[in-house]
Amino acid sequence: MKKIIIILAVFSLMSCLSDKKEKEGDSEKEEQLVNTEQTIDEEPILGERVEGPVSVRDTIDGEVIFTLNDNVLIETVHEENGWNVIGILPTNPESDFEDGVLKKGVKILVDKQVVGKTTKEVELMMGLVGYIQKENIKPNTIIENALMSHFEENKDNRDLANFKKIISNFKLQKDDQFDGMTIYYNYENWIVDPSPMMRIGLVFKNERLIAVLHSRPLVIEGTKDNKLDHAFDCITFKDVENADRIVKIFNHFVNSGD
Repeated sequence: MKKIIIILAVFSLMSCLSDKKEKEGDSEKEEQLVNTEQTIDEEPILGERVEGPVSVRDTIDGEVIFTLNDNVLIETVHEENGWNVIGILPTNPESDFEDGVLKKGVKILVDKQVVGKTTKEVELMMGLVGYIQKENIKPNTIIENALMSHFEENKDNRDLANFKKIISNFKLQKDDQFDGMTIYYNYENWIVDPSPMMRIGLVFKNERLIAVLHSRPLVIEGTKDNKLDHAFDCITFKDVENADRIVKIFNHFVNSGD
C-alpha cells in the first residue's frame, strides 16, 4: 500500500512540474509575441507602403503586370484621378531576367526578401513601374499626411523635440548649412526625377520650426504658402519674423540646383 501511495505521489509531482513548464513555455511565447509586436511598431516607416496584397497595372484600369505583398515599401508619384504611379527596385538574380525584362511568374525580390510576383513579363525602366489606386497606399505612410495629422494634434507646439518621431519614422536627413537654420528633409524619387530634389524640408531655427519646404500638396492651418521656382513651395508661420527673407534664401537654393 505504501508503494502505491509513493508511486501516486511521484506521478502527481511530475504532473505539477509538467504543468509548470507548459505555463512557463506559454508565458515565454506570449512575451516573444509582445516583443515582436513592439518591434514592428517601432520600425521606421521610411515612405509609402502598400495596403496589400495589391495588383499593379500597366496603366490606369489596365492589365495586371505584377502583384505586391502587404506593407511593401514603394516609391510614388503624386496621386492623379485616384491613381498613383509607383515603383520598386528589384534585386533579383540575372537568371530571372531576359533582355532587360523580368520574366513572367517570377518572385520579386528586394534585398533577398520576396515582395511580390510578376503576372506578365515586365520591362525594367530603372525599376519596376506601374499603377495602383490611391486606396492601396497606407495613408499614415505618406509623409504629407503624417505632417498634417501632427499639426492638427500639436497646433501650438513647434519645438524640435515634438518632431523627433516624424524625423525618426521617415529617416529625415539633417543639413545645417543655411545661415543658422537646420533642415530635416527627404528627397523625391527616381520616378519623379533621376536627380531628385527635396520632397519635404522641416526648417528649424533655435530648435523651433519656422518653415516647411514641400514639393507635393501640403495644407497647414494658420500659415502662408509661398510659391518658389521649380514647382516648389515654402510654408511660413505667421509669428515668424523675416519670413520673406527665409523664402528668398530657399528660392535661391532651389535655383542653385539647376
